Amino acid sequence: MSHRVRSTPDLAYARVEGTELFLDLHRPELDREVPVVACFHGGGWQRGSRKDMVSERLLPFAAQGVAVASVGYRFIDAATYPAQLHDGKAAVRWLRAHAGEFGLLGDRIGAWGASAGGWIALMLALTGGEPEFDGGVGADAGLDSSVNAAAAWFPITNLATLASERETAGLTLPPFLQGRPAPDMAAALLAVADVAEDPVTAQVASPVAHAGGAAGPILLVHGDRDGVANLRQSITLHNELTDAAKDSQLLVLTGANHEDPQFHRPPVIAATAGFFLGQG
Repeated sequence: MSHRVRSTPDLAYARVEGTELFLDLHRPELDREVPVVACFHGGGWQRGSRKDMVSERLLPFAAQGVAVASVGYRFIDAATYPAQLHDGKAAVRWLRAHAGEFGLLGDRIGAWGASAGGWIALMLALTGGEPEFDGGVGADAGLDSSVNAAAAWFPITNLATLASERETAGLTLPPFLQGRPAPDMAAALLAVADVAEDPVTAQVASPVAHAGGAAGPILLVHGDRDGVANLRQSITLHNELTDAAKDSQLLVLTGANHEDPQFHRPPVIAATAGFFLGQG
């Protein structure tokens, strides 16, 4: 069943180092409290907007019955790792603090993201309850920043192997990146020329290193023709999660590249929303 969606834009969830951070809330028009996911856009941690993919992705998802908080976060030109994770945790705490005000279920907060945003969603799900990752951004620092479940579309899960897996596979870059050099997103996140310069931080900043910390189910959706973040990124995390006896599902889209239009097909949107609806 599809529901009408009401959008509330430009809600300030934190202020950090003089910069105000905002989220947009897309809530299904239901006369009861609804679960909510904090959603993080892609862009290699250096571009993109919480206003991206509203009609293709966010509104069709919210119409399934789950509110979406589309979160803006700091880019690496302003602050590198772990700022993006800290911003994500601040957004979750804000949602928990303001759940009653917007008709949200404060005990059913999930995380969802694509590409670099999928990395944020996974790190939220895998480091809940670990104070060293919390960051203390925002005015709600005393609240829990953990999430109940996470879905990640074509995510980065292992910073150390991201570039080598892409080069080995030799798959075509998606249209929006063709004609440019393949980005070394992992190195840029860590503010180094090559992740090999800081292998310890590269490991700590990789979701695969925290698979044992998953407190709730994980859904990974990845294309098998991804020319940016190879399918191995999701396969490796899925295997780590299942080896740790965690609830992990992996959905592979045949023929899909990075940020492929296939991800906006109704069955994929419905499967992602249904994953969160099933966590009640």
